[in-house]
Amino acid sequence: MGPSLTPHASSECRQVAETTACRDDGYGHAPDASAPAAGAERTAGGTTRRGVVASLAAGSVETLILGVAAGISGSVALRSQVAASASDVAVQVFLLIGVLSSARPSDDAHPLGYGRERFFWSFLAALGILVGGGGFAVQEAIASALHPSLPDNYGVAYLVLGITVALDTLALEAALRPLRRQAAHRGISLLTLARRSTDPAATTLMVGGSCGVIGGVVAAAGLGLTQATNSPVPDTAASMLIGLMLLAASAFLLHRNRELLSGRGVPLAMLREMREVVVAQAGVVEVPDLFAVVVGPASLIVNGDVTFEDALDVPDVEEAIMRSAAALGARWPSIDYVYLTPVSHVRCSRGGPWFRPASSADRRV
Repeated sequence: MGPSLTPHASSECRQVAETTACRDDGYGHAPDASAPAAGAERTAGGTTRRGVVASLAAGSVETLILGVAAGISGSVALRSQVAASASDVAVQVFLLIGVLSSARPSDDAHPLGYGRERFFWSFLAALGILVGGGGFAVQEAIASALHPSLPDNYGVAYLVLGITVALDTLALEAALRPLRRQAAHRGISLLTLARRSTDPAATTLMVGGSCGVIGGVVAAAGLGLTQATNSPVPDTAASMLIGLMLLAASAFLLHRNRELLSGRGVPLAMLREMREVVVAQAGVVEVPDLFAVVVGPASLIVNGDVTFEDALDVPDVEEAIMRSAAALGARWPSIDYVYLTPVSHVRCSRGGPWFRPASSADRRV
C-alpha cells in the first residue's frame, strides 16, 4: 500500500502485491517539531517559482543594459558579464520549465510523480552556465590576452555594473529568503543546505545569483584597475576570473544534478535512524534491509524488509507496518512513499541474487 502524499491526498491505503503501508498527509499535520520545516519544504515549489521569475526578469534587464555598456566601453570583463547574464536568462527559463513540470500530480505513467523533471531541467541549466557563461568568458579572456585593447567610457560601465549588481543582489535575496528559514530551522548553514538540498532549482538560484553578484564586483574591480594602471591586463584577468568561477559553479551543479538523476539515497546516519524508528515499533523484531531514495524535491521513497514476532497474525502485521510508516512520516515529512515487506528471515542484501536482474540463461529457464 503506497500513498502519494500531496497536499490533497487521502490517507486511504491501496492493496498491492506486497504488504506495504501508507500514512496521512504528513507535512500539514506532522505531530512533532519537524512540521514547520516540512511545510516550508513542501511549499518551496511556489517560493522557488517566484524566485525563478524574479531572477528571469532581472536577468533580462541586465543582459540588455550590459550589452549596450559593453558595446560602448569595449571592456572584455563587461562582455563576459553579458555572456554570463544571457546564459543566466536561459538558465532561468530551464528552471521555470522544471519547476512547472515537476508540480504535475502522479499518474499511471509516472506513479511516483514528476519530481525528477526538475532534476533534468536543472541539469540543462547547469550545462547552460558551463557553455554560455563560463566557456564564453574564458574565450573572451584568451582573445583579449592575444589582442589587448583598452576600454573607454568608464563612467557608463561603472553605472551599468552598479545597476546589475543591485538587481542581482535583490534577486539573490528573494531566492535566499526561504532557504535561510529552512537552514535556521535545521540548525545548519546555507552552504550545508546547498550540499544536502534535494531541490536543484533552489540550489541553482543560490549559486547562480551569487555568481552574478561576485562577477559584477570582479568586473568593476578589473575595470577600475585598468583605468588606474592604463593597462588592459586587469580587465582581461577579471574576465578570466569570471569564467573560471562560472565553470566551477557549473561543475558543482552538474555533480549535484547527476546524483539526483541517478537516484541518490539518503545519508547513512539518517538511514540508521530510520531503522531505529521502525525497530522501536511494537511487534517488530528486526529490519534486515532498508533504503530511501530521492524521487523529487523534498520527496523520498522508503523501502525495506521487516521481520515480525511469530505470534503476530496478518492484521497485527499490517497494523505494525502502518505504525512504522506513520512514525517515519512524523519524523521525516518529506517521506511520500513507504513500502515495508514482511519477511520470515533475512534475505540476500541488495546486489545479491534476490535483487540482481536475471541473466539470459535464467530468463530461458
